[in-house]
Amino acid sequence: MTGSRAALLAVLVLTLSGGCSYSVHGTAVPGAGETTSAPGPTAPGTPRIARPRTVVGVEPCGLLTADDLRSIGAFKKEPARKDDLIQESCQYVLDDGSFAGRTVVAALYQKYQDVRSRQAKGREVVVDGHSAWVFCEVSGGSMACTATLAVNANRSVLVAMTQPGGVEEQMLSVMQPLLKAALNRLPAA
Repeated sequence: MTGSRAALLAVLVLTLSGGCSYSVHGTAVPGAGETTSAPGPTAPGTPRIARPRTVVGVEPCGLLTADDLRSIGAFKKEPARKDDLIQESCQYVLDDGSFAGRTVVAALYQKYQDVRSRQAKGREVVVDGHSAWVFCEVSGGSMACTATLAVNANRSVLVAMTQPGGVEEQMLSVMQPLLKAALNRLPAA
């Protein structure tokens, strides 16, 4: 792993670890989610889950494909598990024309409410009827954005991306189809 990719992955690990708090600045981006709140008859703090999914037996590196990521760039190297940094995760390094490339991580992740509590300054959007908690933060000239999508009462799917000089609204817009693709690859619960 090159120094710049290691630094970008370190930003993601810090972002996801709960050791720091961060915020999403700006307003909702058209296409970044269906709404900025979770309307409907759910209790406060309870995520919307249109169709519960299971993560049992799902391979994290199967959550996204080269076709899903094509709009960002081709693989610079084959996707690889990164369980030592984030449990049940896969790292995709893409050739976006920059020297370091763009890093995307997909993971079978924690309980949605735990992520929401840890990232109190994030915000909720709804993607295909499922609550997604989004957050972006600049660190060392790179933008790191995460989106945690509720898939059942105890688990979520995480998609995270880092980009040198990234712009939050553009990154969240690029991440929405990735969330949908990962959601559609999970079996019904």
